[in-house]
Amino acid sequence: MVRVPPETPTDANTLDAAGGPATSAPTAPAPPASTPAAPTLAQPPAEVGTEAAAGDVPSRALVPELERYVRAALASTAVALLGGVVAAQYVGSAVLAYLTPFVLGVLTGAAAQAAAGGAMTGPAAGRIRVLAGVYAVLGVAFGFVLERSEGVLATAALLPYLAAVGGVVLWTQPVKPRR
Repeated sequence: MVRVPPETPTDANTLDAAGGPATSAPTAPAPPASTPAAPTLAQPPAEVGTEAAAGDVPSRALVPELERYVRAALASTAVALLGGVVAAQYVGSAVLAYLTPFVLGVLTGAAAQAAAGGAMTGPAAGRIRVLAGVYAVLGVAFGFVLERSEGVLATAALLPYLAAVGGVVLWTQPVKPRR
């Protein structure tokens, strides 16, 4: 960005002490108030042909892949812990014993994808789905532990675990475009 110095007086618009036009030679314009600083390690040089304003910040910085997984895991942990407390209330009920783990899976998958950001397709998104599925199952297992009615590894716990994984898969699966 080039800064233009303020207008300097010229012969036509300056007056001398008597009120008439000044007859002295015009003065040279002042140098710009600030010159651009050299790029430092914290500020990489801009690409050729691009000029950014002083306050421009990228709308969404690129997030490293490992950070995306950590974000997804943290969000999934929070949802799984809270969902496990809620799921403990519905262990053994007729329909809600399977609907609650499904909703827990949906919420865990949604939280993982939202926290991770980025594309919802590709191998990285698939790994985030697997991570959310594991945390959804752990949330349901936490509900069984809090309820103390069924064993965490009992065969009766298999359907709620599948419902949790089904919620993650169905919620996080990208929609296929119509033809």
